[in-house]
Amino acid sequence: MKLKINRDKLAEIVTRGVSSAPKNSPAVIANNARIIVRDGMLHVATTDFSMQVEASGECAIERAGSTTVDAGKLKMVVDRLPKGVEVTIDYDDSKHEMIVKAGRSRTSFPTLPAKDWPARQYREEGATFKIDGSDFVKLFGHTATELSTVPSSPMQGVFFHITGKRLAAVGTTGMILIMTSIPAPEGAEGMPVDSSGRPGIILSAETVSQIIRLFRAAEDVQVVINEHSIFVSTDTTRFCSSLLLGTYPNYTPLVSNPSETRIKLERDACASAVALLEPFALKDQGYRLQCAGSDEGFVVAVGGQTGGGVDVVEADINGEVASFGLNGQYLKTMLGAFKVATVALHPDHTNRRVLFQAEEEPELIGAIGMMNTSTEMAAGPKHD
Repeated sequence: MKLKINRDKLAEIVTRGVSSAPKNSPAVIANNARIIVRDGMLHVATTDFSMQVEASGECAIERAGSTTVDAGKLKMVVDRLPKGVEVTIDYDDSKHEMIVKAGRSRTSFPTLPAKDWPARQYREEGATFKIDGSDFVKLFGHTATELSTVPSSPMQGVFFHITGKRLAAVGTTGMILIMTSIPAPEGAEGMPVDSSGRPGIILSAETVSQIIRLFRAAEDVQVVINEHSIFVSTDTTRFCSSLLLGTYPNYTPLVSNPSETRIKLERDACASAVALLEPFALKDQGYRLQCAGSDEGFVVAVGGQTGGGVDVVEADINGEVASFGLNGQYLKTMLGAFKVATVALHPDHTNRRVLFQAEEEPELIGAIGMMNTSTEMAAGPKHD
């Protein structure tokens, strides 16, 4: 195996190709990147047994072949090579080592056989559709960050599914939920059906993060989904991942039938109020902020032995807004999920939730569970 390639192109291939490498797998070869050189292309792949990614790019081949080397060391060496330099990669069969040359530098890597590398098979059977990388960002950009980190939690993953005529993604911790959706591409309706009859799958936080990282700037990304795996690919990148097992909780009641009570406010102004008071929200109280409506606007307050404060956000309020509590970190996350200027909050004391919507961003909807309030601090501002 011998090839020549520009360092910058090599760095781009290696960065994508090693992104699924485990940090310290007990199976030594699993820490390695598989390198295949054939048909004018360099292929670099890694796997952690659950996910696998393979990145490809053109190169000048003198001799085809394959091997595996330590993924972390490969990326470290390539990143430190001078930009723009021509790189020669040569595998020495007799010494079982791969040599990387660039200018006057020479680095050697011990190798293990490519045939022993734990490759996953790419299956092309299942629901097949195409999507742009920007749509992956819309679907997973916020839902992925709202996942529970509790092992084996049924809400640990993102629910990627069909609802009506839309392709949707839902992420929740149980106390905060964010749902985004786009028009369903042709073919997506063939997704596997879960035990409750809904076409959809559950993806891990790591999987959706990888998909965003690898494909956010790509166009015409092909997606294949069957009952066990998701396969995502372009001409230069192939990714596959196992699905999480289980049935996703029925989230529909949380995002349906918003209460008639509405607080319409400027998103940035509310975010500023939350940022001002957040340092006083205590962890042992669930980072609780106390909220209410008043004649002067939407009141946000916090108080305790470490200090506190009250701020009022100008708002158009419809109906009576009794005092309620919200986790300040969740509120900040929810406000950050929207990109438009104005957001509407619908407090629902009966169902102990606050629904978030925006007329200019109908594809995004969120909900945060209410917390009890312990003082009258949020009943209204008192200005002399």
